[in-house]
Amino acid sequence: MDELRDKLKGYLLLITYGVLLYLGVSHLNEVLAFLRRVVTVLTPFILGLLFAFILNILMSFLERKLFYKLDKAKRPFLRKLKRPLSVIATFLILAAFITAIMLFLIPQLSQSVTTLTTNSKDYIRRAERFINDLAQRFHLVGEFWNQIAFNWNDIIARTTQFTTAALQGLLSLTVSLTNGIINFIMGLIVSVYLLIQKEKLIRIVKKLVYGFASRTTAERLIETGSQANKTFHNFVAGQLTEALILGGLVLIGMLIFGFPYAVLCGVIIAVTAIIPIFGAWIGGIPSAFIVLMAAPQKTLWFILFLFVLQQLEGNIIYPRVVGNSIGLDGLWVLFALIVGGSLFGIIGMLLGIPAFAVFYVVLRRITHRKLREKNIVVE
Repeated sequence: MDELRDKLKGYLLLITYGVLLYLGVSHLNEVLAFLRRVVTVLTPFILGLLFAFILNILMSFLERKLFYKLDKAKRPFLRKLKRPLSVIATFLILAAFITAIMLFLIPQLSQSVTTLTTNSKDYIRRAERFINDLAQRFHLVGEFWNQIAFNWNDIIARTTQFTTAALQGLLSLTVSLTNGIINFIMGLIVSVYLLIQKEKLIRIVKKLVYGFASRTTAERLIETGSQANKTFHNFVAGQLTEALILGGLVLIGMLIFGFPYAVLCGVIIAVTAIIPIFGAWIGGIPSAFIVLMAAPQKTLWFILFLFVLQQLEGNIIYPRVVGNSIGLDGLWVLFALIVGGSLFGIIGMLLGIPAFAVFYVVLRRITHRKLREKNIVVE
């Protein structure tokens, strides 16, 4: 009787899922519109979760390195101060970082973009003269070179238009983001509560998982969630640190060697370096064109400088900062990067690698369990 009841219950659940799936697919536009409204309403909480996840990296570091002695305090009151002090210190560091950007970086970027936009035509003519001088020096003048030069100039012009439009769009986007200042502030407030009570919230989630799932399934879900949190934590922390280091090295190197627009190029490369493997080169392409327009004779030196810096970063900095935190070989990192970028664009490139790392770990665990059940050993 119990077995029959379980089968009927399973069939009923399957039919229910099928009906819901059919209704969802047949009314896809309405479902998507509803989901967009839900996301709009929950935007402060979504931002709060995102802020809390990122800021938890810094807060956990401060708890381990700065306020660890409070755990051994004799008075309970002092032990309870560890979390509030860590949260306060985290937001003070964040405020100092934002203030530094507002006072130094944004005016520098704005001035660089304005100068680049204003002088773009002169820069193009200067680059064209430089290329023509090279052609005459190496005796490349002729019909074939004229065709190449024409295409090159057309590429320069189109790239300049794209770069100018992109930079202007970036500034417009920065201005438009002020319209979401309320969501931003609310997100920060939510993140404070999440950071202070993260253990309590994790305990509630565990209760829900154990309450609505079997013990075996709950343990697997919690283990997978713990692995996902660890993987994303290590990846985000390492990638952000590596991007800041690389951007800072580009800025310092460009200032030392006298390359133009050092701040602008350093920021571009730092932002794109968040994307693993190809990020720095993605930012290096527009940076090289900016240097080509402003100082054509220094372009090759800039490319050489960026190449050497990339070798330094790839062989010394990246292994030490990021290391093997994601647990994937280079081939799978490249696979996750390409697939994630193809499906979800920039967001897919950023999150595809840690997401695939979690999938890889889960698949490996399931595979090993299946092999043990079948008593199979693969050499």
